[in-house]
Amino acid sequence: MDKLSSLKRKKAMRNLCYIFCTAIILSLVATQAYAVESYGKPEDPLVAEVLGMQIRTKNPDEMQYVIMQKLFQEYELQNKIEANPEDIDHYIANLDQFMLEDRKRNDARRVEVEQQLKDVSLPAEQTEQLQSELAALESLHKYSLRGERENKQNPEDVLKGKRTVAKAFITQWMVNKALYQQYGGRIIFQQSGPEPLDARKEYLKEQQKKGAFTILEKSFEPPFWEYFVTDSKHSFYKQGSEEERRAFDNPFGLQKQ
Repeated sequence: MDKLSSLKRKKAMRNLCYIFCTAIILSLVATQAYAVESYGKPEDPLVAEVLGMQIRTKNPDEMQYVIMQKLFQEYELQNKIEANPEDIDHYIANLDQFMLEDRKRNDARRVEVEQQLKDVSLPAEQTEQLQSELAALESLHKYSLRGERENKQNPEDVLKGKRTVAKAFITQWMVNKALYQQYGGRIIFQQSGPEPLDARKEYLKEQQKKGAFTILEKSFEPPFWEYFVTDSKHSFYKQGSEEERRAFDNPFGLQKQ
């Protein structure tokens, strides 16, 4: 693996860890219930239907999210995609280890920056940059402490949350891999791992043609597809590269560190 690929992987792992932690914390303090046949507030306009469920909202992004959630869950069921317990355990162990090492690096850098800022002869621009970096490092430190407190107070709930989130990440990767194998196309970098952009678009177009979902509010149609047709929004794997070929070898959280 070349240096650039290694840096991209490390950045993705770090982003994935922060997403993972946030999802766990949120899962402990809030739950979202969805109606079986209707989503949204009764007073909101009916903008779409997906797999027999009505979607009521004033937000096109929310509509897109609900449609995609339902359809990819259906794809998961139809293709019998399911994360196994061993992979979930391995995934959690790898991310826990990475987060521990990342915290040590951040704490060491925080001390280093604090020492550098004691130098009164530093140029104003460098001082400003260091102060900005220190603020970010302190924020990460507080975030880590919050996670530790939550783990001590509710260890069983935290573990349950970790398993739920890990299962969701692995399942998402399995769905993406299956879609890519079925439809091909270009792959983009995402914080949670590689995403088969063209494959997801083709699947959605296929489902729309079959009548699995209908966008009733026509002004919401362009925003629904914007993500898939605006290349400037994305960073693509180089087509034909070794990195692209190995993109779906395994989830970031299951790779050997």
